[in-house]
Amino acid sequence: MKLSVLPEIAALLAAHGQSFAEQAPGVSVQVMGDYYVYSRNRFNRWMRLLDRLETGGEASASADGVRGVHIENGIPLIREVSEQILINEMLARVWTILLIAQDRHRSSSDSEALATNVLLGHQALRRRLLGLCRSEEYGDSDFSLRVEHLRRETEVWTDILCCPFMKRYDLWSFACDEEDARDYFRQRQERCALDSDSAAWIAMLSGLRESFSEVDEMAVLVAQDDVRIIRLMASCFPAHCTEINWLTARLPLGV
Repeated sequence: MKLSVLPEIAALLAAHGQSFAEQAPGVSVQVMGDYYVYSRNRFNRWMRLLDRLETGGEASASADGVRGVHIENGIPLIREVSEQILINEMLARVWTILLIAQDRHRSSSDSEALATNVLLGHQALRRRLLGLCRSEEYGDSDFSLRVEHLRRETEVWTDILCCPFMKRYDLWSFACDEEDARDYFRQRQERCALDSDSAAWIAMLSGLRESFSEVDEMAVLVAQDDVRIIRLMASCFPAHCTEINWLTARLPLGV
């Protein structure tokens, strides 16, 4: 499964987010523990890869001048890692907002501390990655511009998807850009209701796919630890969220 499907997965989770927030019972302690372990393992993997890149682990340069260890599919390591971290941060932020929305709906704080801790760790990795991509080695390349574009797209779409939950549960502090998120919410209020069966939803999903079309061209694959985390997220939604079952069916087997 290509990494480019992850923004669509984030959109599906957000589309069914209110059903998730209002369901009873909430996410279990076991699920949150597994989420922490899977996220920690992925964090450690990315840390090792960033260490490798920062300490001269590059082996060759691609045709467009981007240096990095080439993996089997021919994609430089720096490009694969940057897309994995940035796109997965979008999914992690959506999931964190939904978990805290569920807490707020239940007048509890069962998931907030752990979910926020995982997100903060991911953001620390993201800052380190962006610092590397803006360094003298990469800063003047087309690759650096590509990374900045991807960063901006993930931020914009995260705020578009999650602004209703930010408004309903006062979660504006989790926006990538609070002013923009509030503006996206006002725009959504002015249009027809947005749900997974509406024409507005289809149009928005089309726009999202177009925004991440360059990622699709590179064909970076979803890592095994990403699949475990997505399966865990999908398992927490009510049975009537049939699109989530469709999502799970698309995931690779044997992970």
